[in-house]
Parts: sequence; C-alpha cells; structure tokens
Amino acid sequence: AEYDLRAVCPGNVVVQLQWQPQSEMAGVIGLLGPGYSIDTDTKAVTGPLAFDGTDTGVDITLRAGGPAIGFQSVPSAMYADDTIDLGLVHGDQLIAAAKDQRVVGVTPLLQYNPSILMWDPETHPDQTTIADIGETDETVVVSKDQIFPQWLVAKGLLKESQLDTGYDGAPARFVGDPSIAQQGFANSEPYTYEHETPSWNKPVAYAMVKDAGYDVYASNVSVRADRLEEMSPCLTALVPMIQQTGKDYVNSPDAINATIVDWVSNDVGFTPYSAGEAAYSAELLKAKA
Repeated sequence: AEYDLRAVCPGNVVVQLQWQPQSEMAGVIGLLGPGYSIDTDTKAVTGPLAFDGTDTGVDITLRAGGPAIGFQSVPSAMYADDTIDLGLVHGDQLIAAAKDQRVVGVTPLLQYNPSILMWDPETHPDQTTIADIGETDETVVVSKDQIFPQWLVAKGLLKESQLDTGYDGAPARFVGDPSIAQQGFANSEPYTYEHETPSWNKPVAYAMVKDAGYDVYASNVSVRADRLEEMSPCLTALVPMIQQTGKDYVNSPDAINATIVDWVSNDVGFTPYSAGEAAYSAELLKAKA
C-alpha cells in the first residue's frame, strides 16, 4: 500500500528526457517496469511505474529529447505540451527558462554534470584544459541549446568566434575533421569513440566543463511552476522513489542498463547504445557524478 500512487499521481506520469535514453537518467528509467511498449514514432516508451519490484498502480511514459524534439529545451517542450508532467532539466537551463518558462527542480539525478569538451590528442598533443582550447583558433562544436559555451566565452576561456552550434550527436564531423573540439559526456563519447566508432577507434582527450568552474546540478527532475501545487502530493511519494532508484543503480546497474539498451536497440532512430557503453557509463558516473 505504501507504494500505491493511484490516489496522488496521474494515471500515466509523462517524463520528458533531455536526450535519448542513457544511463545518467537511470533514476527515472529505472521506474519502468516489465511489459513496457516502445513507440518508435514518438520516441517514447510506456509501461507500469514500478518501485522495489512493486507495481505502483500507475503507468510511466518516458519521451526522448535532443534530436527527438528538434533540440528544443525541455522547459520549452513542457510549456508547449500540457501532457508532460515532469522533465529533466540541467541547472543552468532552469535559470535560463525562469523568466518565461519557469520550472522547479525537485531532485537532481546526478551530483555533477558530466559534460565535456573533447579533442584528438594526436592533433592537439599539448591541450589538457578547456583554457588551452581557447588559446587556439580551433572550432568548438556544440549543440544550440547548451548554455555553458557562452559562459566559457564570458570567462575568457573560449572565443566567441570558435563556437559552432551545429552539433547533432553524430561522430561524422569529428572523425572527418580531427582539428575541432566537440561537446560530449564523460560517460559516453570517450568509450564509444575508442571502442565503437570503426572510422576512429582510438582514444580521445577531454576536459570536464565542471573543472573549468561551470558546476551545475545535471538532470534535475522538474515540474512546471504553475503545476507545482497540483503535482506536490504525487511528488511527495514519487521523489523518494526516484532518489532510491538512482542510489540503487550505483551499486547494481545491470537491470536498468538492460532496459536502456533494449529501448535504444528497438529504435533505429537512436544512436546505438551498447551494453559495453552502459557498463562503462555506470562505473564513471559512480566515480565522478
């Protein structure tokens, strides 16, 4: 009875992710119970919302973000679609959206943001920090919704002329032009470029954005400000479940990793996500995030 959410939560809790399903979202993906169904048209998965092996009586729908929503921000998606109950929003995007699309973070999924800038160590053997990139004229490719590149420019660590907001998540540009630097996540690209990118298959070098001083909570489970009161009874019960699920993942990631890999493997529109990458990610997040 203590896990029954039917009296306090929507019959289907809809969560907007900030990218395609990956292990840093384990705290919410881990609530997806067995018997889920995958919708490749909407880039979403729906199934029973389960906690500690128990069906809570409601469903959960997880929707992919990033390319799946045209790279718009999660707050924008939440305000454009009233069916979204919760979204994963980085701390800087919470602030950026505060004027016109205010959302309230109710729990972070990670202590640190695993965002990085990466580069080819053979082309740039002397680079070790983001500030080193700023001493060159190399192009820095990032996605248009990222806020940290402008902060790096404002702090004098990069030059405005270096920024290119054409990043789409694919490795083709980096592989074709190893002179560039590119955004990524410490728990993803360093593994996939070395082990799962046949046209590259060698190490990349990287620096974490947080080590340059841009340290924000990542992947905050958030609710629209105008729905906070309405959702509070649900959040009171659901947030501890999310927190415990994330905590359990640190020491026992295999089951949630299997769910993530299965979802991605059943949708050709996603960038592949292997069991090896999921395992690497879980270890790195445990150590650094």
